[in-house]
Amino acid sequence: MKQILFIISIFLSLSLLLFHFVFHPTYGGEWRTLSAATTDAGNGRILLVPLDSRPPCREFVVNGGKIIGWEVITPPTEYMDYYSMAGDTHALKAWLAREAGGADAVIFSVDQLLSGGLLAAREAHISAKDIAALANDLRALHAAHPAVPLHAFYILPRAIPQDGLEGWRERRALLAYARLLGRAGEGLPVDAEEMERLRAQFPPDYLEKYLAHFEESTALAAMLIGLTEEGVLTRLVLGQDDGEEYSVGNLKKAELAALLVQKNIAPERAMIVHGADEIALSMLTRIAVDELCADGGAAPRVSLRYAGAGMDDAVFPFMAVSNDVTAREKIAMLGAVCAEEAEDSDLTLCISAGDSNADTLGTRAPAAAAIRDMMARGMPVALVDLSRHFHAEETLLPMLIEKNVPVNAFTAYAGWNTASNAIGTALSESLLYHCAMQRAGSDEEREAYTYANLAFLTGRIAEDEFYLKETIDRVNNTLRIAGYRNTADLDLTRNWRWANDLLTHDLDRRIRSYESSAAFRAPFQQGDMQLRLVRSNITAYYPWPRTFEVRLEAAPTVEISP
Repeated sequence: MKQILFIISIFLSLSLLLFHFVFHPTYGGEWRTLSAATTDAGNGRILLVPLDSRPPCREFVVNGGKIIGWEVITPPTEYMDYYSMAGDTHALKAWLAREAGGADAVIFSVDQLLSGGLLAAREAHISAKDIAALANDLRALHAAHPAVPLHAFYILPRAIPQDGLEGWRERRALLAYARLLGRAGEGLPVDAEEMERLRAQFPPDYLEKYLAHFEESTALAAMLIGLTEEGVLTRLVLGQDDGEEYSVGNLKKAELAALLVQKNIAPERAMIVHGADEIALSMLTRIAVDELCADGGAAPRVSLRYAGAGMDDAVFPFMAVSNDVTAREKIAMLGAVCAEEAEDSDLTLCISAGDSNADTLGTRAPAAAAIRDMMARGMPVALVDLSRHFHAEETLLPMLIEKNVPVNAFTAYAGWNTASNAIGTALSESLLYHCAMQRAGSDEEREAYTYANLAFLTGRIAEDEFYLKETIDRVNNTLRIAGYRNTADLDLTRNWRWANDLLTHDLDRRIRSYESSAAFRAPFQQGDMQLRLVRSNITAYYPWPRTFEVRLEAAPTVEISP
């Protein structure tokens, strides 16, 4: 009997050891913890007036600055917008005028300066007087600080009618009518009877207000183009928010593109792109790329790779163009160049566009193998992990974890919201890191830039995959079961704290599971540094009374092998 118990105990011990080494591998050798302290690279004090107070518009840019050792300074919180409450435009203009002299460059949102944020701008009436006053303010700012480059961005109106036009049936009919206007404006045939039927479903003044909004926006954008021609603005980016294939906005965008050609303004000084929330981060990255090239470095070379056939031509939600058009547009916007082969590039941007309707799930295992191979060859890889229906089952990351691909070796990861948001974010993060490593003059700087990039990467994986594809659905379902039907308008006095408790509990559970995987724990190489992540150290809460946005911070524990 004793012999049998002894054999059973040996068997159990060996089983536990096998389980530990297979599912919780450890890696020996001497390791030290990488410092989280940032490094001041000099000549890097950037003033930012964000599009609004959401984390992608502010925190992403601040954290992107840390990757390259720049300090990104933003206005006091009390000056900024809060959800549907507009920012204090007078205070913001005064702050900008007061602080600009001490900055190396200024990046500012015209929507914030003029209307108090993106949401306010969608409803605002912009008069000719408002446009003239802003032009005078910007000329005065440039005259006071002529050596400080002014980088402006403005978001063109989206196709969806303003919220101030009441009635969801009326707004839906107006949007359908506007799409037909867009088709007709491009010379395509339309059903005249259908247009008349739709026209009868909303009041005449709705169409007047809708079209007036585009006219006012076009006049404002034309003024900004004029300031760029004058030299007041160093760079201007006009972003198209939530685009569609046919829209009134597309017709106005074509007018502005023609104006740029007429004024012979170089594309690197003024451009029209798809996107909104990621533009400030992109503009920060372009400054870094320009500085790299000015110092004698080469423009970064980016190769594009798609996880499956047809993903390049796919048009994803809220986009007017394909994934490939978007990616190439972002590469040009950031001052990089496309490389035909991954071996000839500084970075491979891998785009996975998961779509259960298109049967893309079978592409995930081969894509994971290809990424593992690129990483094994020391090739920097950034992953854009799109999902047409915003479901984890469509994304590539779960397969990478299952296949034990060292995901922390990515130079960037993004999979949030629209294709332009995700592609712009991943490309910006990876190019900022490339520029930082090119300019690093010491091991201390390389380690500081690497830590900042890993913190950015860790946050994006936690939010874009685990929160936006998993936790948010569980939180929303729990709230709905309890009787809270509108999770986009939470009552702060009744259920905001409970929602945060749900968020913390579910996200912590998911992160702990992820941290126990071999994909997370595996050592990886960045340049000549051998690194590993020990903990993600994620904190998250809802900054606004809705569950769509989460303010998430990552302070990972990173170790380096001497």
